[in-house]
Amino acid sequence: MRIRSKHAGFFGLLTCVMVGVVAAGSAAAEPLADKSREVTTDDGWQVRITKTDENLDRYPNLAATPFTREGFVSLKAVTDIDGMGSAPVNAGTITLGYQIGCQVDVTSGVTIGLAIGPNISIGITTLGVGGSASIAPTVTLKPGTITTIPFGTKPLAGRHGSITSDQVHIKIDGCMGPVSLRSYAQVNISTPTADNSLAVYGDPIYL
Repeated sequence: MRIRSKHAGFFGLLTCVMVGVVAAGSAAAEPLADKSREVTTDDGWQVRITKTDENLDRYPNLAATPFTREGFVSLKAVTDIDGMGSAPVNAGTITLGYQIGCQVDVTSGVTIGLAIGPNISIGITTLGVGGSASIAPTVTLKPGTITTIPFGTKPLAGRHGSITSDQVHIKIDGCMGPVSLRSYAQVNISTPTADNSLAVYGDPIYL
């Protein structure tokens, strides 16, 4: 019995993925386009939210592993309330942050299994993490995830407000394949007659 020959193709593919991931994480700074949206509320206020001054600095991760991404992001959210509404704005908040997507989550392990006969199986655990054996050649992975990470929320004290995050460290662990980022800025206002929420999103980028 030679297990190595059974899985040579997989290990070759995994090596290619690792090399590609490391190369993808070595890119330089990337400025991103501003985005803005505006609506008129039911009680007559003109509300605008803008995502601006966004920049991504990619860095090879300090752990030198293909399953960790590291970088620094800068982002600013600005909101303005104009017009003459029929009801006063009693409260409001402005929020900014990122939605982060991982193609393949490997935090629970990558496991290759090989069946020998009807009742005997051998499991080969790779990448230093555990799991259970199954009929080979099979790779058991958790599905990818999307997580929303708010950087900050500020109460509005007037018609204008902003939040700025400069060179925030982002580190994503346990991910095989691309890691994508999408910024967002959101404003919420409340009057005696209506509640309104308005959000704007940046273009997806890769870390």
